[in-house]
Amino acid sequence: MMDTISASNSFAIGDTTVTRIVEREGPWHDPYGMFPEATPDKVAAHLSQLPDHVYDPAVEKICLTFQSFLLRTPQHTILIDSCVGEHDERRVDLLYPKDRWLAEFRDAGVGFGDIDYVFCTHLHVDHVGWNTRLENGHWVPTFPNAKYIFGRREFEFWEKWNKENGPPASGPSFDDSVLPIVAAGRAVLVEDDFQLNDLIHLSPAPGHTPGQCCAHLSSAGDTAIFAGDALHHPLQVYEPDWSTVKCEDRALAIVSRRKILESCADTKTLLIPAHFSGSTAGHVITRGDSFGFRFLGG
Repeated sequence: MMDTISASNSFAIGDTTVTRIVEREGPWHDPYGMFPEATPDKVAAHLSQLPDHVYDPAVEKICLTFQSFLLRTPQHTILIDSCVGEHDERRVDLLYPKDRWLAEFRDAGVGFGDIDYVFCTHLHVDHVGWNTRLENGHWVPTFPNAKYIFGRREFEFWEKWNKENGPPASGPSFDDSVLPIVAAGRAVLVEDDFQLNDLIHLSPAPGHTPGQCCAHLSSAGDTAIFAGDALHHPLQVYEPDWSTVKCEDRALAIVSRRKILESCADTKTLLIPAHFSGSTAGHVITRGDSFGFRFLGG
């Protein structure tokens, strides 16, 4: 039975417990800078249908959360996405304290050695950081017993991109948070449509990046989609054609986003994007020709 979110930041999806491990949250982006197609009337109309935690009127910015998802299934313990992590060579706005992530991971009652799988929905800087930690001057896998699941298409894109262009402005995250996993023999490169185990399969959701994948969980009759950055903010549920300036292919991102929303709409399936604030998870509902969103526990 699917439970509402609790004070412990955990909720159940069938026989699986999901715990949000938050690195930071707050108002970070101007909605019009984030979504070029956004207009004041539509932003105001949609925000009026959403809880206060998605927007801070004092600074006129939308709120986003940087977080990982810890899944404890009957068979495995899985971490989906690994935030920014402890790395000095990062863009200045990413050099915030990381103590919260470490504390919430510890408070979840697991250790680094307990993780069986790490899955990165894509390989942007804020989804790979805790993959590695610095030990004796070398970047080593943070989760020593885990297999790290990377999409092959995503990996090959960034491998080529970094060779041709060098590190992006956000920092050398591919070099210090992805390649060391490969060197340690802990990486598993998979196709875009991949069955991880009896409960989880991956499906392609390209656009934000060329090889982004969603993770679909099916546990004891309940279902959820961990959608990565196919959506950054609930405004995109109401306006699926609003891609962000951070998307590699904005038109393709629309196709992927609409496919995800249509698959969730008016069903029991929970939508769990990477960056939604508050409880993050929620249900998609149809609203005429578009969609709406109801946060879990709201």
